[in-house]
Amino acid sequence: MSFKAVAPGGGRQLAGKDFEGNLYFEKPDPNGGRYPRRTVELANPELSEANYDDADISVQWQAWLRNTRKDPPTLAEIQRDEARKLLTVARAKALDQAWQDRKAELALEQAQGRQAILGLASSASQNSTEESTKSAASHSSGGEEDPAKSAARKQIEERDKARKAGFKPQVQQGDTFEPEAWSPMATRRR
Repeated sequence: MSFKAVAPGGGRQLAGKDFEGNLYFEKPDPNGGRYPRRTVELANPELSEANYDDADISVQWQAWLRNTRKDPPTLAEIQRDEARKLLTVARAKALDQAWQDRKAELALEQAQGRQAILGLASSASQNSTEESTKSAASHSSGGEEDPAKSAARKQIEERDKARKAGFKPQVQQGDTFEPEAWSPMATRRR
């Protein structure tokens, strides 16, 4: 073996550099192993191998360092990936804003629905007082009705009036879920 191969850092070749200034090196495995030894020298001298974060290194270079990628990534490939990340972040922010707007709309609709119910309930209570005087007259004639049934009947009538007035009850996210039939199948080996 030559002195170059045994000396620290000897026999290694520069494989590439990223936008942060990190240098990536490769050298053959001294024990004759299948995979070459790949290392990174960080541009920031304050960071050491013990306290750096993998997130500081791009995914393509991480794959190359772990020998899951044969060739080092090109600068154009890393630029495309960074542009894709920025686009994804921008789209996520737009979706978050759209969701916040939709939540505000739903809250407004719900508040308007409650006001409609309260308005109908007050008009229904006026109608119910008129009906109670009529029913009191009918009760005095001898027709007795169970109080629980009359309360249930009043609730149903109030709901019907609210629906006729245009109120739609708010459907929660899980209200429409219906599970499908499930039948396990054994996996087949080919």
